[in-house]
Amino acid sequence: MKPIWIELVNSGVANRFSLPDEELIEINWRVTEHPQLYSNILKHELEHDETSFTVKDLKHDLTTRTPGLWKFMFHNPSTWVQLLPIYYDRKRKSFVYDWSAIICWWMLIAWAYATFWILRFIL
Repeated sequence: MKPIWIELVNSGVANRFSLPDEELIEINWRVTEHPQLYSNILKHELEHDETSFTVKDLKHDLTTRTPGLWKFMFHNPSTWVQLLPIYYDRKRKSFVYDWSAIICWWMLIAWAYATFWILRFIL
């Protein structure tokens, strides 16, 4: 088992990265001001697999409910980066791909497209 490090960051809410020698969990420093939310988010991140991406992780992201998260995100616009499927990390000077977000956005767009065409044929 690799060691797990927690790093406080300025944007997003929380992410878990599987690095070659360690696991890294990035959590927005503003979350630490809300102990219950911090505990729920940390628990969520620790439940992810150590591998890069699995269907189990996608299911975990889609089914986990974190009370107060959307209110927190509404009051802290820097956390909206969490909703992006691909973003640039200035610290690591590389792009970060969130496969769960990519799949969720793809499903949302496919649903909207299908709804549009179904309604167009009905109406």
